[in-house]
Amino acid sequence: MVDNRIQTIPGLGIDKDPIKAYHDLSTTRTTIKQLLADGTPDWVSHPEDYKEFVKENFAAHKQESDAMAEAYQWHDQHILADLGRKVNPISTRAFIDKLRKNGVKCFTVDNGWRGTVALWATPPEKLDAVRYVCYLQIPAMYEWSILNLDRHGIPDGEGYRGWRTVIVQLVEKEIITELQAHRIFGVPAPNENSARYFQSLWEKRNGKKYVDPEDEKN
Repeated sequence: MVDNRIQTIPGLGIDKDPIKAYHDLSTTRTTIKQLLADGTPDWVSHPEDYKEFVKENFAAHKQESDAMAEAYQWHDQHILADLGRKVNPISTRAFIDKLRKNGVKCFTVDNGWRGTVALWATPPEKLDAVRYVCYLQIPAMYEWSILNLDRHGIPDGEGYRGWRTVIVQLVEKEIITELQAHRIFGVPAPNENSARYFQSLWEKRNGKKYVDPEDEKN
């Protein structure tokens, strides 16, 4: 019979325990005696004090990190991350059908990201070309996108893709106009949820970044 047991250390018998055979207990005892030569260290006799120190140190570092993170936060992110924005859902298929019924030549393909598809469309002035628009969430989308925040409270992508975000992308990619968008999907009520939507359309319409008048005063 062939012995397939592996001899991992040269000179070590296959029936020996490698831990017992090679662990130097004498050296270990000597090291412990040296550590305890001047009495039991505080970290052994009072471990809770050191645990508390670690907790306080961690809290201080977190406070510092959170303070630095504020520079990367958006003034309206508490609105954009609010799960209360999960309203007026529409199936992704119905959204596409609505575009097609209003003359928009478009299609979707798998983009390799779970729970999403890529939207492509034909620009009205270039019927022999297709243009990537953005991704859509499947099988349905709420009206407003919902922002993800990381543990420092910094924006970290979308948790949900809203169909108003897709409309903005259709306008920005010049597949439809702002007028068409509102004729097809309606105009949302002006409120804190729709503020970013109207701002994006304003920036596309005027070809420049929107600056809040209140910010200009400061």
